[in-house]
Amino acid sequence: MSSTNSKIQDLSVEKIVENLKAAGMPPDFGEDNSRLLIKTLKTLAQGEPIASSGVERISDELGISVEKADEFLRQITERDSDDNIIGLMGLSLNPEWPHRFNINGNSLRTWCAWDTLFLPTLVDAPVVVESESPVRGTTVRLTVTPNGVANSSPEGAVVSIAIIDPALDDVSSMEAIWGNFCHQVFFFPTKQEAEEWSKEKNNIAILSVNEGYELGRLVFSQLRHYV
Repeated sequence: MSSTNSKIQDLSVEKIVENLKAAGMPPDFGEDNSRLLIKTLKTLAQGEPIASSGVERISDELGISVEKADEFLRQITERDSDDNIIGLMGLSLNPEWPHRFNINGNSLRTWCAWDTLFLPTLVDAPVVVESESPVRGTTVRLTVTPNGVANSSPEGAVVSIAIIDPALDDVSSMEAIWGNFCHQVFFFPTKQEAEEWSKEKNNIAILSVNEGYELGRLVFSQLRHYV
């Protein structure tokens, strides 16, 4: 393993926060859009697609114009063939995403492993997570609450975090975020297995699941004010 790769793997939570903020993840959505995002996210967590009528209802409840709400949500949501919202901020009803996210009996998915660690603070509910390692298919199981990781199996589970190069890596759209970030963020049963998976990569940090939770708490601190 190169010394550069080793240094990246061992980056601190604080340094990764700086990296993500430098890359504009997440952007400053502003007060109205932040309120809209959180309300829509909590609605999606109920386990059903959100149709245009649902966007109208949410907009009315928040006192935001439907036109402005629709314009904003179209930039940040995953849609089905009927134009219903099925994904937002990492939370998704799309069964093709590999990370399982059970909230209040509703079975959803997430775009990446890290989403499962910060989303409980945004939907304000405990969740049960199951996700397979990309190396040997070992299942990592977690219970995550708005206050932290309650339990982890295996206990030594870790999460990979992609380090973004703000000058080179595009994160301006969902598709870009999926390609440059989400598709490299997984759970592993041990740090050794994560290091094995990332040894040929030069942009992966490895965190414990508790550090991954703390990373999410810090990165989304501003958005959490609207929960």
